[in-house]
Amino acid sequence: MAIYSTFFLALPKDLVSGFPGWKLPLAVPVRRQIFNPWTKQQTWIETREPEWPDDDADPNAEWSPDDVVSGTGSYTQYLEDRLPPFVVARPHWAAKGLTDIELEPLCETLHVSPTFEHAIYARPELGATLQAMPEGFLAALRSADVRAVAARWAQAMSAPEYTHSVSGDPITDGWTPDDATALLEPLVGLAHKAEGGQVLYLLVEA
Repeated sequence: MAIYSTFFLALPKDLVSGFPGWKLPLAVPVRRQIFNPWTKQQTWIETREPEWPDDDADPNAEWSPDDVVSGTGSYTQYLEDRLPPFVVARPHWAAKGLTDIELEPLCETLHVSPTFEHAIYARPELGATLQAMPEGFLAALRSADVRAVAARWAQAMSAPEYTHSVSGDPITDGWTPDDATALLEPLVGLAHKAEGGQVLYLLVEA
């Protein structure tokens, strides 16, 4: 299954108008019972995700990854064509396969607390999330030694917890420093474009 990861800069106050039909987090967490598909049991969680009554849906008002128009251009252009106009109009980088799982080791390498907050919520059936990158992440990127950080990030992503399955079978060879550099450089470029009050967000579509 493809995971599309798009980083973009925006002001927090603009998100609601930029993603019609999406909702801000609840002011305080609530306890909610959910079904865990792995354990096959009901479990209680604390969440700030709003509820989604069936009768308040307006499919025509919501941006969805399904709004993508297929084309015949390059794959890079395809990634761009997937994006909502709000993101296209702002500094951004369209990538694949980066989630908080891969970004937590990068944060730790940059000495930034790996705390990812949901900035705004989509309906669960859309399969999309939008998170704010941790506080201090942009500043750390702007002052980063790219080659040194990339080498440490690659080393972290080559550890068994990322390269082996739960049963201990190898599933990937890990990352090389060049792999990490290719991902880090666009993020550093975005960090240098950030203006006053802008936050770096991560839009993930699965």
